[in-house]
Amino acid sequence: MKPLLQALLCLSALPSAEAAAQTSREHSSLPPYALGDGLRANAGDLEARLRLRLHGDLIRPSLGGLDETAGATSGDSADIRRARALLDLRGAEGSTLRPLRVRAQVDFKDLEVRWLDLYARYDDLFTGGAVIASDLRAGTFREPFGLEAMTSVSYLPFIERSTATNTFSPGRSRGGQATLRSANILLQAGAFRRTDGRPFPDEVLDERAITARAVWQGDGQGLTQAGASISLRDPEGDLLIFRGTTGSRLLGRVADSGAIDADRAVAGGLEALLRQGPWTAQSEAFGVWIDDANGVNGESFLSGGYLSLSRFLGAGETRWSRGRGALGPPKIEGARRSGGGGAQALEAVARLSYTDLIGGSVQAGRVLDLETGLNFYVSSTTRLMLHWVGVSAEPPAGPRENGWAVLGRLQIQI
Repeated sequence: MKPLLQALLCLSALPSAEAAAQTSREHSSLPPYALGDGLRANAGDLEARLRLRLHGDLIRPSLGGLDETAGATSGDSADIRRARALLDLRGAEGSTLRPLRVRAQVDFKDLEVRWLDLYARYDDLFTGGAVIASDLRAGTFREPFGLEAMTSVSYLPFIERSTATNTFSPGRSRGGQATLRSANILLQAGAFRRTDGRPFPDEVLDERAITARAVWQGDGQGLTQAGASISLRDPEGDLLIFRGTTGSRLLGRVADSGAIDADRAVAGGLEALLRQGPWTAQSEAFGVWIDDANGVNGESFLSGGYLSLSRFLGAGETRWSRGRGALGPPKIEGARRSGGGGAQALEAVARLSYTDLIGGSVQAGRVLDLETGLNFYVSSTTRLMLHWVGVSAEPPAGPRENGWAVLGRLQIQI
């Protein structure tokens, strides 16, 4: 556990370093900013905002026979999971360009730039009557499918998204999308083409999809939102793949269907989010219907889902973004954005996830995993996570394999 202790010692020095940075900014000519708010600049009718995210992971595994199944390393490992830069451009307040936004997001953790998002968005073109907000976007971004998939990992109370979400959510594609929002309804729908490589330029693959999400939204307490997603996919050959990764990318893949040759597929999901004071609970269920998979006539059905629960042990609270229909950055009572959360900024979490990739002519195994742990917020943008994950995997042929791992993460957002 020596690496985890070293990370903890490094983290303890962050508040003073952030305070020193704040003092330096107060005596400089640069515009002030707070940790997590990003760097801001104005250029005529445009405003620019640059944010940085760093996720550093540690793992101590005891995977038994899962080592070979998942392709994971057997010893302790450390990794920079994410090193990302997000650039947002939008029109200045009061200018004619105000509704226009452009976002670019890249990951450079391997010292090689890998594009993630690159799209333009125009706000409030369709408003009036029951519609209080809207936007149109085009480019490369996440398809609107599911609650956990639409929430930034930086705001999730877990190391990664659940195995079920990683397996069944479509991820990023190139396309266009429209969003409409009323007082209690959020609608998102778009048409997409799967791509390979960087967003621009890249290779446009043959897979096409129409993906939509409809969510009912409450007042933020109790049943906060409930909804459904659907994705109609035309893979045009062997572009359909379902891969389950649990707990941490360092654990590898515990279920992998490989490329499925199919004519059509329909993916669906149900979601619910409940918030009550320091408590947050959310759940999703997924199902995929595949026609004539791997040249075998008939329908193959795959399924999965998860249930998660989190509670702040002090005065913290999970925030919710109504416009995205997803979780937002947490509110840490008494903690400055530049640090100082104290022991009250502790959060206990638990999540159970199930993934079934055995159905019809698809035989890729089943996975059950449990993740539990504690999150310590030095500030609302600096977090130390210590989790335990247990995995039980059932391959299509052979005995069930069990394993577990201790996971650690240091997460910083600027």
